[in-house]
Amino acid sequence: MAIVTLLSDFGLRDHFVASMKGVMLGLNPELTFVDISHEIPPQDVFSASFTLGQTWHLYPPGTVHLAVVDPGVGGPRKALAASAGGHFFVAPDNGILSHVFSAAEDSAAFEITAEHYYRKPVSATFQGRDIFAPIAAWISRGIPLPQLGPALPDPVKLPLPAIKRVQDALIQGVVLAVDHFGNLVTNLRPEDVPRAFRIMAGKQEITRRCATYGEGAAGEFFIVAGSTGYLEIAVRNGSAAERLNMKPGFPIGVILQ
Repeated sequence: MAIVTLLSDFGLRDHFVASMKGVMLGLNPELTFVDISHEIPPQDVFSASFTLGQTWHLYPPGTVHLAVVDPGVGGPRKALAASAGGHFFVAPDNGILSHVFSAAEDSAAFEITAEHYYRKPVSATFQGRDIFAPIAAWISRGIPLPQLGPALPDPVKLPLPAIKRVQDALIQGVVLAVDHFGNLVTNLRPEDVPRAFRIMAGKQEITRRCATYGEGAAGEFFIVAGSTGYLEIAVRNGSAAERLNMKPGFPIGVILQ
């Protein structure tokens, strides 16, 4: 059984996701599809990279991961196929695989140039259907990556935000992602905040740590260790992102007591 996961900013209202699946099934009818998400904010390559980084390693070795968030579609950006940790990846070369490359030491990337594997004619605005989907299907059938094009020794990698220790007791972090519930996923690990603290998120000061979302009082802001391994800023039964008017990239200040 060959598995292909799909990640995109296409949404589900239009034909885009179904078209890619149809192309792949035409080349490999035995495929099993898993939709990671098609609700990535439009053109948000970093959020796509973060989401893929949270999921790809949970699938069986040999899984093909097709990721298409492609603001530069039809332009000079390269198309790439990659391997990492026993998995395969097909995506635009725009940094969407940054979290994968950061986590896997054995990654290898190749520029996709073998046009005879494409669906023809190739649309300048929907290369997910005409280039990336057929390449993913051919990989699922065992085509070696070097057969798709030359090695790509330096694929695009986005800078992954690291915490900054301004002083021993002063840490600067950042919001990495906002989940469906409005929780702010930061780049702080629980070990980064080992004792009493004051967190400044926008104009809001946060001083409470909870073990679960339900532990907080109604309307109260708190931090919680989320399933991603990062600390999250949350508010019980509400959206911290909306209440604080914050989104990915916004700074977080931590003062250790």
